[in-house]
Amino acid sequence: MIINVNWQAASGESLAHISNGTAQWVADISPAAGGNGKAPDPHDLLDSALGACTVLTLQMYAQRRGYALADIAVSVTRHEEDGVYRLQRQITLGGNLDDAARADLLRVAEKCPIHKALSGRFEIATELVG
Repeated sequence: MIINVNWQAASGESLAHISNGTAQWVADISPAAGGNGKAPDPHDLLDSALGACTVLTLQMYAQRRGYALADIAVSVTRHEEDGVYRLQRQITLGGNLDDAARADLLRVAEKCPIHKALSGRFEIATELVG
């Protein structure tokens, strides 16, 4: 998967235009840094990836298991201190779920692909091509 991100000075805005080849979205710098606040900043995008992955993973798993899951709400809070980027995730499950189903869904939330990626080791290679 290739993600392309573009910005043009002629636009007069700080918006970064993002595409994965099929979907398009935007990001901006935070209002404190001069952005207009109409689009998420890169930290919001990273944090929201964990929330979105959690919701989508639990939705698919509950459907396969036949759990009576009516809705899911995920809240992600970021704390940055001493060079550590900490995410606190709170999950609310709606529906007629017994304790075993709730525990199973919590176990699966810990295994969503973005949780696993963010908990692992990152390596980033950068090259200037133009």
